[in-house]
Amino acid sequence: MRSDKIILYMIELAFMISLLCFVFMSDIFNKITMAVVLLVFMIIVKILVKSDKVKGKYNKKLNITMTVIAITYLAVIYILGIYTGFYNAAIKLTGWSIINHILPYIVIIILTEIIRKDILLKDNKKSNIIILIATVILEVALTTNIYNVKTLTDYYILIGFIIFSSIANNMLYNYIILKYRNCTATIIYRIITTIYVYIIPIIPNIHILFESILRVIMPYIIYIILENLYAKKEKQTSKTTKTKDIIITSILATIAAMLIMLISCQFKYGILVIGSESMTGTLNKSDAIIYKRLDKNEKIEIGDIIVFKQEGVRIIHRVVDKKDAGTGIKYFTKGDANINEDDDYRLESDIIGKVKLRIPYIGKPTILLNEMFE
Repeated sequence: MRSDKIILYMIELAFMISLLCFVFMSDIFNKITMAVVLLVFMIIVKILVKSDKVKGKYNKKLNITMTVIAITYLAVIYILGIYTGFYNAAIKLTGWSIINHILPYIVIIILTEIIRKDILLKDNKKSNIIILIATVILEVALTTNIYNVKTLTDYYILIGFIIFSSIANNMLYNYIILKYRNCTATIIYRIITTIYVYIIPIIPNIHILFESILRVIMPYIIYIILENLYAKKEKQTSKTTKTKDIIITSILATIAAMLIMLISCQFKYGILVIGSESMTGTLNKSDAIIYKRLDKNEKIEIGDIIVFKQEGVRIIHRVVDKKDAGTGIKYFTKGDANINEDDDYRLESDIIGKVKLRIPYIGKPTILLNEMFE
């Protein structure tokens, strides 16, 4: 192995160890210290790694394209917020937040992409995987505290929202560097799609799973856009291939959108896993149900299986009686496998929707994970 390759791999190993320290020593390393460490690595890479200086492709056009995509992504999120609601940003835009959060985060993004470019253009095979792993570790360090990951929900967020989406996004960034030799485009995209939470005072209250899936599929959509905009200039792509790509992308996007809408339970239809045995015989534990939210003035009849909230928990039981109390209808519920009726009654404001479909056994993995954490 050549000496320059050995130096490169040693730098990458040291880089990854440092990033792991960011994750497991988060009480010591804040964003400012991370930026300082990355600056040191960037200087080392610039001095020791002599990557080729071939000019990038479509630099200005690519920068504009990624800017438009990033702004469109934010617009979509905020449009969704009209339906899901908003919440106030945790960190307000002040001089303190600019110094402690915004500027360090921007510096970290810029330095990360410069390091990525210099290393990948020197060795695009093994380094591709190493840089991918390293940048995913950095993303975890920036967005979560590993010691706060204690519940099943925390692990869902860590794996789904952070790790999977980070892998997808960093694969896209590696592709842009290797294909177009352009790190400015990725810097622009990353800054726009991450720093907005520190600048805009209200944030869309989008379900975490909804946003996770969106962040995972977004890099693929960007890849398709870039291939259709720029790859065709280097090689002629047949109309059949383009049409096939568009159809496949549309189908995948539609399926993903439907899953997002169901799992997030933020739209007309939702999906829930049966976690108890109170409806056994009709709805068994580990089955999943699809429910439909109640339309305005929709009536609930005796015998309907409904989804209602009780102390913040969604419960799926059957309506066994209802009484008009003058001020509103009281609904009495019972699990089919229970001997007694549920305590108290439900009002229309407690009821989320009616069960429309049962899917057997599909919730088994969710039940097993919940039982492991319990």
